[in-house]
Amino acid sequence: MKKRGILIITFLLGVLALPSAILNTAYAEEAETKPPVWLQVSPTHKTISLDPGDNYDGDFTVTNIGSEDFKFKVYASPFSVVGENYEHDYESETNYNQIYRWVTFEEAEYSLAVDESQVVKFHIDVPEDVAAGSQHAVIFAESSGNDSSSDGITAVSRVGIRLGARIAGETREGIEITDYSVPKLYAAFDGPNITASSKVKNTGNTDFEARYHFRVDPFFGGESVHTEDKTQLIYPDSELKQEMVWENTPLLGLFRVTYSVTANETVEDGSYLVLVVPMWFIIIVVALLTFLIVWITLKVKKRQQLRSRIRF
Repeated sequence: MKKRGILIITFLLGVLALPSAILNTAYAEEAETKPPVWLQVSPTHKTISLDPGDNYDGDFTVTNIGSEDFKFKVYASPFSVVGENYEHDYESETNYNQIYRWVTFEEAEYSLAVDESQVVKFHIDVPEDVAAGSQHAVIFAESSGNDSSSDGITAVSRVGIRLGARIAGETREGIEITDYSVPKLYAAFDGPNITASSKVKNTGNTDFEARYHFRVDPFFGGESVHTEDKTQLIYPDSELKQEMVWENTPLLGLFRVTYSVTANETVEDGSYLVLVVPMWFIIIVVALLTFLIVWITLKVKKRQQLRSRIRF
């Protein structure tokens, strides 16, 4: 009886220990799936207003969400956009990204334990002779000094905060909406998608928001089948191409498409009748029309020949 009691107690202890073992295993697996170096920053964007000769104190928070302790450094870089698709450039300098030169930090490097957060403080000194308009930069937090593997490969993580500033003074607006387009006919073998596109050009010295509205309604009535609204910051001396697409466009249909672009007081909008057909349908229709034309032509010629014979 004593031996049986010991066995029962051992079994119960094993059952009680099982959830803890499973939980520990789950934690271990979660730790293994996390990258050793992984930074998170908050907020991801700051927008401020400044005067020439002004100064500004700000901060942001960096959190270690990786599986190892590490050090990270902070620094500012210029920010600009390149081309009509707005590829990001963190190296080239323009008149509109000099603010990165005005940023200094309370400390340049920090250490972070796992799940720990660090508040990073920065300071901006605006020159007295700076021109009015927009300024853009990125403040980066970048890990350093962590050897995450036995072969000496260093894992690096970098996150950034977009810093946008408007310098007070005489601003200049130059807005133009170009290449506004909603094609009226869509035909393809693999299911075309209704697309509206436009370009917004900024020739001024300050940025502004462009607002886009895209709606697709069945031509014969009913609820809208697709509605989309989008906003986009348009940077000085740049032109942005924007496309809005109804990804689930059916293979065949007749729709009323509404597309509007608004940039401050400049507006381009319209409502259009759009036909969507599969390419094979067009091929069949063309083939049938061709056959019909040939058949009618032959019929007409045959009647003419009969009339000629009757006359003679």
